[in-house]
Amino acid sequence: MRVLRRVLAVLPILVMASAIGAPAMARAQTNETATLGGQISDDFKYALDNGQMDAVDIATSPLYITSPNSVFRSSKFYLAVAGVGAVWGGAFALDQTMRTQFRSMHSGTADILEAGSYGSLSAATVLLYGYGLYADDSRARHYAITAGEGAGLATLFDEFVIKLAFGRLRPRQDHHSHTQFFDGGRSFVSGEVTPMFALAAGVSEYFDNKWYIALPIYSAAAADGFGRMGRDAHWFSDVVGAAMLGWGTTELLIYLHREHLAEPDRWRIFPVSAPEPAAPGAVTAPAGLGLQYSW
Repeated sequence: MRVLRRVLAVLPILVMASAIGAPAMARAQTNETATLGGQISDDFKYALDNGQMDAVDIATSPLYITSPNSVFRSSKFYLAVAGVGAVWGGAFALDQTMRTQFRSMHSGTADILEAGSYGSLSAATVLLYGYGLYADDSRARHYAITAGEGAGLATLFDEFVIKLAFGRLRPRQDHHSHTQFFDGGRSFVSGEVTPMFALAAGVSEYFDNKWYIALPIYSAAAADGFGRMGRDAHWFSDVVGAAMLGWGTTELLIYLHREHLAEPDRWRIFPVSAPEPAAPGAVTAPAGLGLQYSW
């Protein structure tokens, strides 16, 4: 069952990656298929360009801590940090209470919650991308791609950084204390819940976080956390921390991608747009570098 959930978690990424990389669609002869091929080609460029710029932005961010535009100079940043800390602290205080309420959950109910969460959010992300193709809505496709990227990055960061750094024991490993950090455990934060909130954030943001979209989509993400608690695999604060990590990663990427659009002169693997046709007899220089790989 856990393997199935892992497959469903990365399904949107695999589906979109296979779609944007399919060269046959770009070589189609009909107008409809040619348009579809152009959309997929643009999405491939969008994913590759933003991926490399995201990596540069994140890796070099410590160099700009003291810059005039640094978030560390904004009072809103510290208010946000305080708010996040308060929410997680409240969840930590409720760990034992929530465990008492959820640990008696039937395993079948936990299965339904977890599979339903993974299935519905994976389907929602893929459908958002599919709608973007159908309606020629690049914003829908880009938000779906960003959600998939957020799910992947947040999960990797959790598995190889956070879990190793905090080493928290799972509830079923230490029934009496929720303070067992730095003890070789892998409870904090939940690796199953993290990608669900990353996907939910991308879908909700496309619809401008309207309540009738945000409420069901985030409820579906939370269902996985309740299922994990029902298995006595995570504390409530593990789930809340995972929700913050997944949501925050996608929100960060959405912000970065918006900033990238405002910097058309920044180095890209693919040029932002094709150059204007030159006048007859004019001598032109290359406008950018494009890489192509067929498989």
